[in-house]
Amino acid sequence: MPDRVSQNIEGRIEEEAARWVARLQSADATDQDRQKFQLWLDRDAAHQAAYDEFKNLWADLKDVPIPSDRLKKLRMSRRAATSSIVSIGIIAILSVTLYRMGFVDHMRADYYTVVGEVRSVTLADGSRVDLNTDSAIIVRYSQGERKIQLLRGEAFFNVARNPERPFTVDDSSLKATALGTQYSVSAASDDSLGAVRVEHGRVEVTSRQDQVVLEAGDAANLTAKGAFAVTKADVANETAWRTGKLVFSSQPLHEVLATLERYRRGRIVVLDNAAADQQVSGIFDLKDTDQALRVLEESLPVSVTHLTGLMVVVRSR
Repeated sequence: MPDRVSQNIEGRIEEEAARWVARLQSADATDQDRQKFQLWLDRDAAHQAAYDEFKNLWADLKDVPIPSDRLKKLRMSRRAATSSIVSIGIIAILSVTLYRMGFVDHMRADYYTVVGEVRSVTLADGSRVDLNTDSAIIVRYSQGERKIQLLRGEAFFNVARNPERPFTVDDSSLKATALGTQYSVSAASDDSLGAVRVEHGRVEVTSRQDQVVLEAGDAANLTAKGAFAVTKADVANETAWRTGKLVFSSQPLHEVLATLERYRRGRIVVLDNAAADQQVSGIFDLKDTDQALRVLEESLPVSVTHLTGLMVVVRSR
């Protein structure tokens, strides 16, 4: 099973386990809750291991020191203390969920897009930014520089030339500086590190460990060691999302599905390597990912099953 699929499944199990810990330690947990929990445990041995890990984590919170004046104000009974610990767990889960869904970045951003949305923005200096799905940026202009902080997602920049005010995009893992050019920057995420693709002009890309100058048609992907792997790329096709299209050329199905997943709520899970490795070429409308899934099922030896509105399973047939 591909690493990405394994990570998706592990992440889902961890989230479910954390929710069960919080629910069962709540004072209003019911017998029905406990029955559903037992059914969940019985479905997979990994569920018990994940639940035990999170239960121990929650228990450890009891040992966190609290100032004496705070204790006096709270005057909590043992039961109230347990409820507070559960509340901390729930807040932690909600915080992670809200971050993954982009709410935190959206609140910080000057401009953002939600899942499935592509948006074009013209900045004060005339530069244009195309924001890909689930992306967010902060704009910080001064007399001496034009700085964009890419909080999440991907953005394509058509930069208005001004040599006296360098245009820099920073995603915390890399910086891309250009003078009058067109290029895209992808922020680091759970699935990949930062990347830069240049359509026109030249871009200087730096990280803590490396520095390269990219020409038109170059792509630089940040590696785990902090260096850049520079290759040639079809930038127009790879950034076709700007025109509402997704273009694939002899790409494995698991990569295609990972891209489609970015434009829809929920997850797409591939159950076997034979399906994951199928080669795909085609052009799809990013606003209709269900249609893309139907085309893939019709043209490849795979079946596509919509388990819920938020879960799609793909397997060989």
